[in-house]
Amino acid sequence: MSIVQEVIGEGRRLTIDLAQSYERVREWRERWGWSPLTSEAYDTPPPYSPPHTPHTKLPRISPVPESINSSSIRQSLSPAYEPIPNPTIPGNPAPSAEALFSLVNKFAKENGFGIVRRNAYSYKGRRVRYSFQCDRFGQPGAPKGAGIRKRKSRKCGCQWMVIAEAVKEGRWLLRHHENPEHSQHNHDRSITSSAHPSHRRLTTPVRATIESTSRRVGIRARDVRAVVEQQHPDTVFTQRDIYNARAVINREKLGGYTPTGSLIKLFDELKIPYLVKWDADQPNRLLGLVWTFPYCLQTWKRFPEVISFDNTYNTNRFKLPLFQATGQTCLGTVFNAAFGLIDNERREGFQFLAESIRQLMEQHSIRQPDVIITDYDNSMKAALNHQFSNVQQQLCIHHIISNVLLKSKQKWISKRKSSSSPSASDDEDNSSETQIQHSAPDKQVVSDSTSDKIPHTYRGIVLMWKRVIFAETEEAHEIAWRELSVNPVLANSWWVTT
Repeated sequence: MSIVQEVIGEGRRLTIDLAQSYERVREWRERWGWSPLTSEAYDTPPPYSPPHTPHTKLPRISPVPESINSSSIRQSLSPAYEPIPNPTIPGNPAPSAEALFSLVNKFAKENGFGIVRRNAYSYKGRRVRYSFQCDRFGQPGAPKGAGIRKRKSRKCGCQWMVIAEAVKEGRWLLRHHENPEHSQHNHDRSITSSAHPSHRRLTTPVRATIESTSRRVGIRARDVRAVVEQQHPDTVFTQRDIYNARAVINREKLGGYTPTGSLIKLFDELKIPYLVKWDADQPNRLLGLVWTFPYCLQTWKRFPEVISFDNTYNTNRFKLPLFQATGQTCLGTVFNAAFGLIDNERREGFQFLAESIRQLMEQHSIRQPDVIITDYDNSMKAALNHQFSNVQQQLCIHHIISNVLLKSKQKWISKRKSSSSPSASDDEDNSSETQIQHSAPDKQVVSDSTSDKIPHTYRGIVLMWKRVIFAETEEAHEIAWRELSVNPVLANSWWVTT
């Protein structure tokens, strides 16, 4: 009974609290640009109100004064919005409708609202009138999607509108609408101008900044946004705007083609030789691509004796390993012969790569190589054996030296650990060996030429090994091998005892 008295009695405490909560919700929804609450939200009782039971006899309670009703409560609790001013009408003439729209939009940005251009009217083939409306004009429309994503609407029933007319060609002015209800907004100013798309339009200077900044590999959208805000302080772009702008720029660069289609189109326009492989089930999915350039073919024809295959792994966003087929000139320099993209590093991927290289050689009258250098990948070796059965295969010297460095480093470190702690187990040694990685000095030992000074470290073993394999004569080779085997500095090293 006490709850009934609080709802419909003299105090009506619960009813007043409910009305106040609805007014606070409506105020904040309008400030943030959301659709207002419907009238049914005010008329329906709260979910915890007692249901209407006509057969239950309630005690008579004094009637409620007429001054306390729901409409008066809503009117007293509604926030007193500061009216949004109108632009100067007719104002200064503008040379075009776009220029006049920019002036009005600038005024709207300064006063917390946005505008859109609607209702174009033409006369004798020329546009002579537009309606500049508030971007919250009209009521929220019915959702067009499946209802999975809840989309909010900026529309709140605002009726503000001005008319832009061309009094004569090259002279546009503003005028009021005939209906006075279109002269005022029904909402407060926006908290930030980024709430209105008309203030986030992509201009030519901002587009150039986004395009130039996005050329850097790996730069994120928020970093691009920070650069735009620094160079263009008046802009109010969001991170989603940067994503959309980059997508538009990329689509325009591709000319409406997919990335693969755009690349093939470029090859056709420049007459670049290429061979392509598509998926049989998905014709638009690229499985492999091999191409070369005219200047590569010229050098390839002159020095076809040696060809080497190597890849740079997944260095692109399509996860297609890039392969390079390189050759060697008479001066020992390396040149690019061909390039390839394949979707996997298995036998079928290497098979397409080797077959395409052979077809390019046949198409351009390049004789088969005498030696093919690989990195000892079994799948690649099998594919090359199938396409170049009469060609000798050798291992890349760089990979050989890297393996020598790795093994010597593992043995050297494990030997010193075992001598310092005899109780150490083999499992501990093996676990430490797998964690060894090449440092910068190690990589320099692999790539640099041999040195006269041999240090008493595992790097010294690598340097002496390089003397063996880079010996220019048989006699020099025998001397280097003998020094590697019996050198007193390394007499107690691991390779002597194993």
